[in-house]
Amino acid sequence: MVPLLTPAKAGKESKGIQAIETGYRVLVAIQQGPQPVALKDVASRARISPSQAHNYLSSFVRTGMVMSSSRGAYALGPSLAALGMSAMTSLDKYEVIREEALRLREHTSLGVAVAIWTEMGPVIVFNKAGTPWGIFDLRNGVASILHTGGGNVFIGYLDPGMTNRPALRELADEGITGPDAVRHIESIRSAVRRDGYAMQALTEMPGYDAISAPVWDANGEICYALTITGPQDRIDAGPRKWLAEQLLASSTKLSRQFGAPSHLWAMNPD
Repeated sequence: MVPLLTPAKAGKESKGIQAIETGYRVLVAIQQGPQPVALKDVASRARISPSQAHNYLSSFVRTGMVMSSSRGAYALGPSLAALGMSAMTSLDKYEVIREEALRLREHTSLGVAVAIWTEMGPVIVFNKAGTPWGIFDLRNGVASILHTGGGNVFIGYLDPGMTNRPALRELADEGITGPDAVRHIESIRSAVRRDGYAMQALTEMPGYDAISAPVWDANGEICYALTITGPQDRIDAGPRKWLAEQLLASSTKLSRQFGAPSHLWAMNPD
């Protein structure tokens, strides 16, 4: 996968080669699969004409980056696989997601956070407050599984055997046990899987909310939770859908770059 580079500042973007960017969209269209992709589908996904797609594909086949079947369908080829494996050996996933989180912060002016799952539960490994809405004292370290967006995302997508114990423990501390506790956890899991992201009030930071989405790895497993944080009136007002779209665009891009199976990101290609 091609690693994410630090984005250029608005108004300072360097000139690029449009044909290369179009070619990249053609390759991503094939990567979406899940089986070898017909020419018309490559063209549609890459937002170009079939004749343009054919020209790109002919060059990619000659270089071994794409393979063509006898039925006129296309799959990624061995040359591209070799490039991808070389890139993956030097890819620093943490640095990639940190840079994307900072880009998201710049784009939304809201706070961002990145969490991973550990034996202790969710752990925030990076966060940066938004501007200019005052002090936001979110700290790196172990976080609540019930009352953070990232914790809810892990409930949604990790094996219940991993998440139920810390969730039940937190609920017991709040006086919720038995069937009520199980139903509460299941309601979180269902909502996250339905929406593809989590919305959660940050009880340890009154007046702040979080919206969080999963980032997937090459094994189809959740490796990070990417989160936008901010004052409730900034997240609960009109921008909620827009914020969800920005967040999902970022998590989708990261998942694709980390080599996640296409069914985990192809519904939201950027």
